[in-house]
Amino acid sequence: MNQGFDTLLKVSAALTGTIIGWMGVLRPLWAAHKHRRQQRRDAEIQAHQEDKDYRHAVLDKLEALDKRILCMDGCVADLQRDNIERAYLMFKIEHGYCTSGMKEAIADTYASYVARGHNHIAKSRIDELMALPEYPSRMKGVPL
Repeated sequence: MNQGFDTLLKVSAALTGTIIGWMGVLRPLWAAHKHRRQQRRDAEIQAHQEDKDYRHAVLDKLEALDKRILCMDGCVADLQRDNIERAYLMFKIEHGYCTSGMKEAIADTYASYVARGHNHIAKSRIDELMALPEYPSRMKGVPL
């Protein structure tokens, strides 16, 4: 029985030595694995945050551009309305006629003006301009 106990002690000592030896090898390997895994997680979190920040910056710029485009669209509509009013005053009030080329240009301006969602009093002005003759009328005694 004493011999069995000696064998058990030798086996136990061998296992303990093996475990301690492997712990000296496995523990640093395990620590290195955990460190790499944590670095990978940190890199993913940082990349995700950078992507989120980039997307936020792009959306902010798009929003600013959208506001500028809306402002410019309003300015263009104001200019179109002003051109329609000027054409009305010049052709309807001053001349009394409007050439076909000008009618076409005015109609295009009005179509673009309406496409922007505006109309105001422009429709009635356009109708009156389109109804004008294309050539001046001859007055008796006044040469052309």
